[in-house]
Amino acid sequence: MKKVQKIAVLLLAVILVVIAGCSSGKPPKAALQSAMTKISEADSYALKMSFGLDELEIPQDAAIEGDMAATAAIVGMLKDAAITVDAVYQKNPMRTDMNMQIVIPGDMEMKLTVPMIMTEETLYVKVPQIPMLPLPETITGKFIKIDLKELAEQQGAAEIDVEAQQKLGKELGEVLLKNFDEKTYFSQPKAEDAGLPADYKADQVVAFEINESNYPQTVDTIVNKALPEVLDVLLKNEATLKTLTLEKADIEKFKTDLEANKAEILDTLKNNVKINTLKATAAISDGYLSYQAGKLNFEASDEASGQKVKLGMHFDVIYSDINKKPTFEEIPADAITLDELTQMFQLPTGL
Repeated sequence: MKKVQKIAVLLLAVILVVIAGCSSGKPPKAALQSAMTKISEADSYALKMSFGLDELEIPQDAAIEGDMAATAAIVGMLKDAAITVDAVYQKNPMRTDMNMQIVIPGDMEMKLTVPMIMTEETLYVKVPQIPMLPLPETITGKFIKIDLKELAEQQGAAEIDVEAQQKLGKELGEVLLKNFDEKTYFSQPKAEDAGLPADYKADQVVAFEINESNYPQTVDTIVNKALPEVLDVLLKNEATLKTLTLEKADIEKFKTDLEANKAEILDTLKNNVKINTLKATAAISDGYLSYQAGKLNFEASDEASGQKVKLGMHFDVIYSDINKKPTFEEIPADAITLDELTQMFQLPTGL
């Protein structure tokens, strides 16, 4: 079952890279590539995003293995939750202000709002008021100041280089897009039929879809063409590998294993993984990616044990105020460091 899960997650990751950037009169693929590039190079923009986990099923034995237990518990809480993000981004000097809100439904509905500020060197996270978990007044409402360089060193990773990561994302997008046949996967629905937000205007709409009829071709494309090229791109970006806490030797081994076990991987993906829904819609305005939405539902099964992994999710993102001068709040002067936060929770000596 572990092998099925890992392969399914790998397939999902590659596919999501393709649809995550789905973004004039150009053919769909050319329009998408151009819109992705323009939004990644924008000087600034505002962003509104919503995300929801619609379905989740993890085999019991998988959920209790190591870190999977904590992960399963957290993800399980987020099932049916509504997650929204409002953000303002500026390229130079780098600054992102973000408010993330998580609403967990139920008899005792819980709502968390977490403001964050990120500069090139520092991340500020405001401690939220958490129901049923009273925190000292000296902490609640305070911003925690996190030195990104120190954090990277503690985790054995390189400093976060936003520009380098954007460049890598662009390269990966180009590699993936060129391998997906335009007629098979891409279409241009009319704006009124694309489910865009009310009163939203777009110059061009692009849709990307994987369904039952093209799924076998998708597997062949990813395993035989796209994934090997993705690994080559990663191998050429050693600095980025360090940022992602990945070793070059591990990527090289993965590439070797992929080639050696290609037949088995293809068979597993085609027979043990099922894509129920995978569709992304993107809108382009003035050449920029300005809206994207997607829906995914898939399952992976293991014939021997009869166990299944199921995941269903949806998302939508709206970009606005592209290249307009953003307005930011003042950096909190009374922010406390992680060390100061730790000291606040320590018990007095002698207790």
